[in-house]
Amino acid sequence: MNLRRWWHKTQGRSGSLQLQLLGGTLSLVAVIWIGLSAVAWREAVSEGDELFDAHLAQTAALLAVLSSDGSAEIPEELPSHRYARKVAFQIWTDKGKLLARSTSAPNDLLTEQIKGFSDRRIDHRSWRVYSLRDPRHHHLILVAETLEARHAIGTELAKHLLTPLAVALPLLAMGLVLLMRHRFLPLRRLAMFIGQRSPERLDPIDLGEVPSELHPIIEQTNRLLHRVSASIEQERRFTADAAHEIRTPLAAIRTHAQVAMAATDTMEREHALALVIRASDRATHLLGQLLTLARLDSVSLASGFVVCDLRRIAVDVIADLTPQALEKNVECMLNEGAPIWVKGDPTLLAVLIRNLVDNAIRYAPAATVVSVTIRLQHKGVTLQVTDQGPGIPVHERDRVLGRFTRLAGHSDAPGSGLGLSIALRIAELHQATLTLADGPERRGLAVTVEIPTAASL
Repeated sequence: MNLRRWWHKTQGRSGSLQLQLLGGTLSLVAVIWIGLSAVAWREAVSEGDELFDAHLAQTAALLAVLSSDGSAEIPEELPSHRYARKVAFQIWTDKGKLLARSTSAPNDLLTEQIKGFSDRRIDHRSWRVYSLRDPRHHHLILVAETLEARHAIGTELAKHLLTPLAVALPLLAMGLVLLMRHRFLPLRRLAMFIGQRSPERLDPIDLGEVPSELHPIIEQTNRLLHRVSASIEQERRFTADAAHEIRTPLAAIRTHAQVAMAATDTMEREHALALVIRASDRATHLLGQLLTLARLDSVSLASGFVVCDLRRIAVDVIADLTPQALEKNVECMLNEGAPIWVKGDPTLLAVLIRNLVDNAIRYAPAATVVSVTIRLQHKGVTLQVTDQGPGIPVHERDRVLGRFTRLAGHSDAPGSGLGLSIALRIAELHQATLTLADGPERRGLAVTVEIPTAASL
């Protein structure tokens, strides 16, 4: 496995945060320490070479003094020390005669250079040589040492630099483990606190002893708990309202069925059965609306939108509702025009238009017109449904957009009070706005939906 594949594989894993921090910290410390040690070792070697060269020069000067004062013996080495180096020397005359040498020095001339430093390789050994000429006594003094000796001292320095790292890393790891255990204790307590909460507890989590780094997570968790609580409360209200609403048509069906069973007159029985059918239709319509509303509460459709012709959808919906309109002697009209394209869910857009037109037909007086208008505006598409019915007072318009809300005085019109709330929910899913206003000449109701065009979504 190459390095890149290993890196991507390890990045994809979700391991312990403590181990990741520990490993990352120790790796970073080791890399920095090794880098600094390498730089320090290079600088030490460079400074050491200059120091060793100075020592060679000083030794050569000392030998020049000793050889000029007539001394019979010349010491070969300095007093013993752990860093003392074996220094070889030779003293030659200008005529090429070897006057003196150390036992570690070769018999051959260490270097041909008569002044300064030079590097030579003699008998498979590398030497660093310093040449000094004594013009008064016509002597050439050569002082040298092997590069192996210098490298040995450099290796010793490197060991001294790296040994603390080998000792300190385990100690640092132990210290970091203890520190992380202590600092991660609030996180473990928080996890235990959340784990011990009952499903019914949806109140916010207290930020008291939580580290500041965890505040964004806890705040987002509290927002999630708030949304879950609101959703559950909405679900409870929905269930209670649905149970109440569905009980009415079911009771009506049972009552009319009992009347039909007890009726002795044919006309009375047929009338009771007709009422049973009407109550069944109302229950069917209510159940359909409830199922649609339940689907909308759990849906998120933005990724599944398609481009569709809103005018074509409206034509199909009006065609389906025409028998209902004819039964009430209401005329449904759609303005003419070219196809208008929007991006959305065709099925839900059809439900939206159906609910608006169905509401308009239910509350429209006989011999009136329900008008559906679709226009392309510079900000998007405008869908408007108007009727000539009783309308909705301004102070009641926000309330009727809620679920199971019906206006007083309109109980004779069949309905469940869900049509406008479903239309509003579908509009929200399509990033559209739904508004209620007076109809033409302040008569009836005009429901306007502003839908973004396909290009703007």
